[in-house]
Order: sequence, then C-alpha cells, then structure tokens
Amino acid sequence: MSSGDGVDAGAVRPPPEPADPVERLLREYPELEAFGVDWLRRWAPRAGRQIVGIAKVLRRYPWMAELVGQGPVGLVNPYSVEAYVARDGSEACISLFGGWAYCSADGSNVRRLELEFSRLEPHEGGVREVYRPKRRSIFARTKEYIRIL
Repeated sequence: MSSGDGVDAGAVRPPPEPADPVERLLREYPELEAFGVDWLRRWAPRAGRQIVGIAKVLRRYPWMAELVGQGPVGLVNPYSVEAYVARDGSEACISLFGGWAYCSADGSNVRRLELEFSRLEPHEGGVREVYRPKRRSIFARTKEYIRIL
C-alpha cells in the first residue's frame, strides 16, 4: 500500500544523518573521543582532513587513543600530531607536541623516544620521511621509523 507520495508506507527509512559535523566525525571515528568534543569543535572546521588522518592512525593502533585520552590534549594542534611506524612493523609511535614520541608494539610497554629526521627516500611515486632515535639505546640501536602522519 502506498501513502500517495511515492514511498511505500512499510519501508524502513534510515535515520537522518546528524547535521553537526562533529557528531558525524564521532559517529564515523569513535576513536576521536580521546581528544574530546570541545577540541573537535575547535579544530574540525579548519583541520578536518588532518583529523581524519589522525583517526585512521588511532583506529589502526588503539593503544594510541588510550594514551591520548590520558593526557591534556586541549592545547594540541592537529598539525603537530605525528605518527611513525618502525620499518620492520614491530612498533608504532605517536608524538603530540613534537620532540618526544611514545612508542609501543601493542600499548603494554610504552617507551619515550626522541626521534630525529634521518633522510627522505623514494616510495610509491613519492617520497617518505625516515627518522631514527636521537639517543641510541640498546633497544633502538638499529630501528628506523617511517612517518605515516
């Protein structure tokens, strides 16, 4: 039976999309809750693409979202957030303020490293940045990290 407007009265309509861009971001990327709604409201209009990039990294490495949620992120600029992955894939790192990166394989043993730029290398028709620990340690002696964000 039809209601006269061309739509089947028994059809189930999907819920309307939220009009608020922050609500849409949180619905699609719940990991962004680690930064807080106020932070998203401040930065989403200007840095939406960067925030989506951050969300994709947080989704790939959930321990990073937990780490972000533990600290004060109100002053973090989305363009200062950087992420790295070890060349061998054994661990990933996140840096919120520049300088120090917090690295872990799975979030259980997070260690702080100071990474420094090493070089650019060709990668898939472009270039990527390679970093090394500034102070060599027995754990990070030979590791190199590729910047992914």
